[in-house]
Amino acid sequence: MKKISRVIVAFALLLALSVSLFHTSASAITTTERNRNEIYSQLVARGLTKAQACGILANIEYESSYNPNAWYKNISYGLCQWQGDRLKVFQDTYKTEAQRASIYNQISYLFTELKGKEKNAYNKSIVPYTKNTADEAYNVGYMFCLKFERPLDQKTNPVNRGNKAKQLFAMNFTTTTSSSSAKKSSTKKTSTVKKTVTTTVSKLKTYTTGRYKTTAKLKVRTSATTSSKSVGVLKKGANVTVKSVKSKKWGKITYKKKSRYVSLDYAKKV
Repeated sequence: MKKISRVIVAFALLLALSVSLFHTSASAITTTERNRNEIYSQLVARGLTKAQACGILANIEYESSYNPNAWYKNISYGLCQWQGDRLKVFQDTYKTEAQRASIYNQISYLFTELKGKEKNAYNKSIVPYTKNTADEAYNVGYMFCLKFERPLDQKTNPVNRGNKAKQLFAMNFTTTTSSSSAKKSSTKKTSTVKKTVTTTVSKLKTYTTGRYKTTAKLKVRTSATTSSKSVGVLKKGANVTVKSVKSKKWGKITYKKKSRYVSLDYAKKV
């Protein structure tokens, strides 16, 4: 009897452990799926086809694994891993951590960019691809990677994300309750976000040529964009001479006898 009791107890413990592990795994999967469904719902609520939505969704999976609060080395943040001046505008728009972590707010900000400063990316990666097919999902995933995300590796990354978009297109998505609520008030909230972002952008400084002192460690880049290669770092307090200004905020300087660029958002004129 004692032997049978021990067997029963051991079986009960094993069963309890299995149930616990199942719930832990199911919970993690559910969170990922819930975020993915929420993002998808937000995309189609803004008029995208399933193919277009899956193309963007594939890029978001590679950028952040659908985690709206994802940080990478304290440099890039969110579903689309915004960084630099784009992250600064985003943070200024959504003041609190809770606001920034909202999927609705991040998708709203994404569309504010796509209809504003990133309109070229929208016109090249979304507008031409209106067929609701798996191949069209591939095209959107591929082009969105090239034109919006602009990775250093522009050969492998677009192909991988295009293929992921085709896989996502074959899936069935469910609309979450929170996206339904957001959809009802999307017109009002989107207009509010656009107004706020426009106001923030208008307050950004206008830079001119001359002598500047850096206010933080500042990366020196090969061209006037955050996606270009970094070739060095200026220390905080370093003095530089800006010969010209490109794209409103990028100062052209001479660095190691070559023309390079730095973001003047992190420097002040002296």
